[in-house]
Amino acid sequence: MPSFQIHPFLVHFPIALITVAALFDLIGVLWKRQFFTRSAFAMLLVATAVAVIVGISGYAAEARLEQNIQILAAVADNLTHHASLGNTSVWLIVAVGLFRIWSVLERKTWSTNGWIFPLVMILLSGWVIYTGLAGIDLSQAIRAAYQAMN
Repeated sequence: MPSFQIHPFLVHFPIALITVAALFDLIGVLWKRQFFTRSAFAMLLVATAVAVIVGISGYAAEARLEQNIQILAAVADNLTHHASLGNTSVWLIVAVGLFRIWSVLERKTWSTNGWIFPLVMILLSGWVIYTGLAGIDLSQAIRAAYQAMN
């Protein structure tokens, strides 16, 4: 079994931050509390930065996995699926983060009072959770492949 890898450790941070940010955006719109909307914005900023790091660590984990041809052959479909979802997730998170930064800097009232960001964040949260579930499937496939080798 491979030694400690940073990707499975880091990946939980953007998933949690985006999910809580979606909840905070929803609360902010429903209760008309700017504290929640601003907190959601801050969480998205942190999640955006961490998502880039997670993406890089995912590439490193994939490169490390590719060193073992037997394991790679056993988990190729899972790896391709998760890597595709992960790449898309990073780009979506960065795009939403940049769009939100722009809307705040331009003082767009719809960015703090409307339903756009709560809906976008709920969809983004669902996407990153789905990506995480694909990561769990990949992890289980890797574990099963290592056990089959021994």
